[in-house]
Amino acid sequence: MNRLQYLKSLPSYVAGSVKQTIAALDPPRAFQRNGETPLVLIPGAFCTSSVMNQLGLELEQQGFNVVLSPNFPFFMSALANLCRLDEAVDLFVDWLDELGKKHGIQEVDVAAHSNGGLITLLAQERIESQRNLSRVMVRNMVTMATPFGGLPLAKWLGLIVPCCADIVYGSEPLQRALRAGHVVKRCLVASGDSLVPPDNQFIDPSRKTVMHGFQHMDFIVGGEEKVTRTARELARWLN
Repeated sequence: MNRLQYLKSLPSYVAGSVKQTIAALDPPRAFQRNGETPLVLIPGAFCTSSVMNQLGLELEQQGFNVVLSPNFPFFMSALANLCRLDEAVDLFVDWLDELGKKHGIQEVDVAAHSNGGLITLLAQERIESQRNLSRVMVRNMVTMATPFGGLPLAKWLGLIVPCCADIVYGSEPLQRALRAGHVVKRCLVASGDSLVPPDNQFIDPSRKTVMHGFQHMDFIVGGEEKVTRTARELARWLN
């Protein structure tokens, strides 16, 4: 994205950020569990699990057994999921194990937005490398605007936003996350993203789908048309 395109995209980024903040203040929706393999929805930074309500409803209507992830640390109003990634992984792995114990499952599918994709892969890498850590593993996942290639200015943003310290280009957490990249079925790329460069949002070109006209938050709060498009694309790869 050149400088002019970047400047033109900023208003939509600001609008999406406001919508995301409003959505993060809602209570999380309680989706019905039907005994099938759950589809866990995981948000990114500055988000509670509530931002996944609309996408979860669309996926539930398509027959998925939707489950929202827990909220990750640094929760204060909409300021959630700002902790270091491994701190979120600690909570997520324990939550997965409890989910398995409660519902008798051994696998989940995952649809993850932004940093949620890194949290999932770091959890999977830990589970695969440490025997008996969790009874539940990730079967398949689709990411949405996940910064596999890091975030510009992450080094400096990490001074005030803890999770940004882990998404500096080439960082050790990013390298560890890629070790579990085999579970990623597809990477959905936001073509107009003002936060994460589109070229940083996929593991390899063979597994990317470019979502034209999408800003970073449009997958989850971009309005009915874009959220429906997102749900259909997720269903395509996770059914």
